[in-house]
Amino acid sequence: MMEQIDVLIIEDEPNIAEIHNFYLQRMNRFRPVGVAKTVADARNMIRILKPKLILLDNFLPDGKGIELLKELTSVTHPADVIFITAASDMDTVREAVRCGVFDYLLKPIAYDRLEDSLERYLKYISSLKANDNVNQRHVDELFNFQAKTQHLEALPKGIDELTLEKLKEIYFQHDQAYTAESLGKAIGISKTTARRYLEYCVNSGFLEAQIVHGKVGRPERVYQKKR
Repeated sequence: MMEQIDVLIIEDEPNIAEIHNFYLQRMNRFRPVGVAKTVADARNMIRILKPKLILLDNFLPDGKGIELLKELTSVTHPADVIFITAASDMDTVREAVRCGVFDYLLKPIAYDRLEDSLERYLKYISSLKANDNVNQRHVDELFNFQAKTQHLEALPKGIDELTLEKLKEIYFQHDQAYTAESLGKAIGISKTTARRYLEYCVNSGFLEAQIVHGKVGRPERVYQKKR
């Protein structure tokens, strides 16, 4: 069995932290070990849990993740960091790069982009362990893993990324089944449009569908998060 990578999630919004956790668990190599909601909690959990990888939010109740990131460069147990933030100013980007983050993701997150980053991180870790001595080609390969070197699979026609993320947030916030009609009302789209997104999520493995026979009318198709 391949070694699992311990991951600490530093995020103060519970629904976002839960989505991070979901995507990490989809990839068998990652093991979420905790969620820190503040900088103070993060410092303690890093010291105790010694994670290999950190998903780090920038705006936290008691400070900024970028300041914690600076501290991580000097601790005795350094961790790799994927920085996730709404901060798009160049000063923050420059400081994050200077501190050696593996990747920098802007909110609202496209989760296909996060999965791409995690997959590249696995390749990076594997390459680090491959050789004791390296040549220029191997060094170039290591640095290339930190670049987004492949195009993510495009969403099919009629599926918008922001609407898709709204759908996923609804399911993480409310652990219940939805019909096309009830989901459409929840996120403000038509029943027909909601059904298109729901069927896409079934095909992609995020949801599962079943037929429910009500007391009145025809059987109804309901969708719930896959267990």
